[in-house]
Amino acid sequence: MDFRKLVFIGYCIFLSTFAFSQNDSIQEVTQKYDTLYRVNYANKMICKLNIDSDINNLYIRNVKEKSENKFIPNEIFKLRFSFDYRFLGLTVSFSPSFFPGNNDNAIKGNTLILDLGFKFFYSDRLRQEIIYKNVQGYYLVDPDNDALIEAFAQMKVNTYGGKTFFIVNRNFSYRAYESQTERQMKSVGSFIPSIYYAYNTLETNADNSSKLFIDKIYSYDVIVQAGYMYNLVLDKKWFATAGLHPGIGYNHSKNFYLNNQSSQELEKNSQGVNINIDANLALGFNNSNFFSGFKANYRNFNYINELNTEFISSRIGFDFFIGYRFKESKPIKKVFQKIEKQLDRLPI
Repeated sequence: MDFRKLVFIGYCIFLSTFAFSQNDSIQEVTQKYDTLYRVNYANKMICKLNIDSDINNLYIRNVKEKSENKFIPNEIFKLRFSFDYRFLGLTVSFSPSFFPGNNDNAIKGNTLILDLGFKFFYSDRLRQEIIYKNVQGYYLVDPDNDALIEAFAQMKVNTYGGKTFFIVNRNFSYRAYESQTERQMKSVGSFIPSIYYAYNTLETNADNSSKLFIDKIYSYDVIVQAGYMYNLVLDKKWFATAGLHPGIGYNHSKNFYLNNQSSQELEKNSQGVNINIDANLALGFNNSNFFSGFKANYRNFNYINELNTEFISSRIGFDFFIGYRFKESKPIKKVFQKIEKQLDRLPI
């Protein structure tokens, strides 16, 4: 296994172990905020199904030559399953071929997508997210009209990342927006500063072609955002959420350029500023057990570096979700309680 992957997995294990050992009980959590604002469902087993279009397009610009390569994965929708219970939150996403727009492989090539997510709270307001994303199979398009130029079935993008953020207002429920493990009972907003960190790899795995000027990009990002979100309670069961998260960060990239006249690669390092913004909108129904809703998300990353290449990832995603909060199973509850007792003994 690649050393970087081992480091990432070890980091995830460390964070999750620390989080579990520091995890608050349900009773302790409810004492830290006004219960007129939030209702917690940590004693429920929550299952959720999402259909979303959260798929990134890639833009690789050659600033010096004023040209651009735009790549689009041949998938439109993803199916995501999530499970939340007590301290544990897991998500798995993939792109099934039976969705409309996901089944034209003969023309645009096959795209394989896998997303894994692990999310938890160190405390009631300090949240940690860990993500792994793998996308293989893109097609190159004309940046002006998205007309197909060439399919690159072996082109691969991997992201190993995480995000840590703090919810300033203890009465604001981020859980009500993100995972529906809570309900927001009164309208309230919160300032949410955060730090995002990721290691990205892009490998074209293409033959020496005049249509591409880049072969590989390995990049590290650290981004600080100053976000604000607001939960609007329309009545006891309907809610709306809006959020804006501008940020600035540092990027270090190692770029490998193709030489169309020979089989040699040219390697250059770059570093610079990352200007970015995230925006969130949501509208949903949230009953005591059943919940459903719709989300829209926008994200734009612009890299301004000292070399001739800019690597930009942007998306507008839409998400429909439906879920149910089940009564906890006594055998499963006992298993989780035993795990929590063992984790509490750890010297962390």
